[in-house]
Amino acid sequence: MPTVQEPIDLCKKCDWSWTSVNGVNGYSVRGRGAYASASIFLPCTGRGLGTSLDGAGLYGPYWSSVPGSDDYGAWWFGFDSNNNHTYYYGRRFYGQSVRPVQGFTK
Repeated sequence: MPTVQEPIDLCKKCDWSWTSVNGVNGYSVRGRGAYASASIFLPCTGRGLGTSLDGAGLYGPYWSSVPGSDDYGAWWFGFDSNNNHTYYYGRRFYGQSVRPVQGFTK
């Protein structure tokens, strides 16, 4: 699970391009410089609440590994088609995506 810093690094140190892969909207995120060959696709998955799915194809909320100070929340990172990146503290009962990360060495 990503820390809070890893999505911040993606925003500041990578180039984001809105695209569609197999009919799914999202961002192709590519590194710069020595990391220009590294990329990741982050789909706009939307969010589940109960049995409903909201915002699929429009925005992508992803949980981090950082829990909140209470038993109910955690930090998450999200974006939309306007390339707005946000960091929030939210309740864990929302059905948001998880994108595992693995250390990368060049």
